[in-house]
Amino acid sequence: MARNVELPPAARLLDVATGTGAQAFAFAHKAREVVGIDMSEAMLRIARRKNRFPNVTFQQADAADLPFEDGSFDASCVSFALHEMPASVRERVLHEMARVTRPGGPITIVDYGLPRGRVASSLAFHIIKLYEGHQYATFVKSHWRALLESARLEVLGERRALHGLARVLTARRR
Repeated sequence: MARNVELPPAARLLDVATGTGAQAFAFAHKAREVVGIDMSEAMLRIARRKNRFPNVTFQQADAADLPFEDGSFDASCVSFALHEMPASVRERVLHEMARVTRPGGPITIVDYGLPRGRVASSLAFHIIKLYEGHQYATFVKSHWRALLESARLEVLGERRALHGLARVLTARRR
């Protein structure tokens, strides 16, 4: 994701649901400042322990109620976290990401998708559902563009990754 996201010089980036910080670290070379947030203090302890970048910080925060001013980041991203959230929380998280990202700034979302072929799609769905559960099943069959549009986001691009098992969407606040 980090290679494909265009950032302005001296960008400030928010990594939502950062977990152990892998995504935040990937952006460390592209942004002046990277802030990773997560609800899990245990995950953040691991991220802080692994952190070798002076421009990357981590803080505990609820992605559905971000503690940042409007437009305080040049870009934001979330990777493989939305599928774990109930639909109402997912929508609130996207609204919050849009709110804290400056108008026109890229918002990048990476999460599960389904391969194009009927057999491959069915097989992937049933296998992944075994370990991801109900939220995944609802999420992967949802209409992402409608979800983003309800959060006042304009989809700029969409591509498949990992043989269709993942989708990468880039959007911006309208």
